[in-house]
Amino acid sequence: MAGKSIIDVLENIPREVIYTIVLIAMILPLLRPLGLPVPVSEPIKKWYDAIESLPPGSLVLISHCNLGAYPAFDSMQVATLHHLFSRPVKLVFFSIDATGLVVYDTLLSKVDPKAYGKVYGVDYFHIGYIPGGETAMKALAEDFKAAVPSDYKGTPIDQIPMAKDIKDIRDFTMIICFTSAGETSIGWIRQWIVVRPEIKYLCCVLDMMLPTMRPYYEAGQVAALTGSAPGGEYEFLIGKPGSGIKKADAFTGAQLILLVFIIIGNIASIAKRMGKGGVR
Repeated sequence: MAGKSIIDVLENIPREVIYTIVLIAMILPLLRPLGLPVPVSEPIKKWYDAIESLPPGSLVLISHCNLGAYPAFDSMQVATLHHLFSRPVKLVFFSIDATGLVVYDTLLSKVDPKAYGKVYGVDYFHIGYIPGGETAMKALAEDFKAAVPSDYKGTPIDQIPMAKDIKDIRDFTMIICFTSAGETSIGWIRQWIVVRPEIKYLCCVLDMMLPTMRPYYEAGQVAALTGSAPGGEYEFLIGKPGSGIKKADAFTGAQLILLVFIIIGNIASIAKRMGKGGVR
């Protein structure tokens, strides 16, 4: 580029070069997380604190999302399971949708209960899919064993050690719901929280559903409420980097590169206007 100053070169970097550098900055963290600090928001802190405050031996019901919504809830669900399996609590998984069983298998392929010393049937089990929506929720609350004759593998409920002492809603300490359906997130309130307000209800919904759930949170019926996006914050908080951290690092990396180019462009423009032609 004979005859052109450094200022001219910097001011006229081809957009293809900029796009390529930004793309690289986004791809690299997806392959290997950088572990950049992530600011943790108040909703995630409350979610974390609620699980941390569970007394030993607490029984937690987890209503996980369906297969269609899984990509949105992946990081939050995985991080929550890491946290729960690290605690001395017992978990009951529930599918509000028939495709939820696939989600359950996917989650446990990412979070190995054995790594935490957890045993199926003793520390956790899955009751499978029960059709009926709120009708199923109500049935679980009133008579657990009548609603769940067997687990999702077909094992009779009486042969599952941790299920022997579960009778009804009074045995549960917490409900955790991941859902993209408003009737599900509100259904747990109508069928469980209204009946037994002392149960802590943690609810993770799509971001667009937050305004709908906010009044229930303000009324104290929801102990912790968050959208599906801040999964990276939760991963950072519990020290288990996953897909959420990768996305956060990719976003941060791209923003930093763009910021650098903006600064370079402004410096070049200001220098040119001041009559500084730069070094040839």
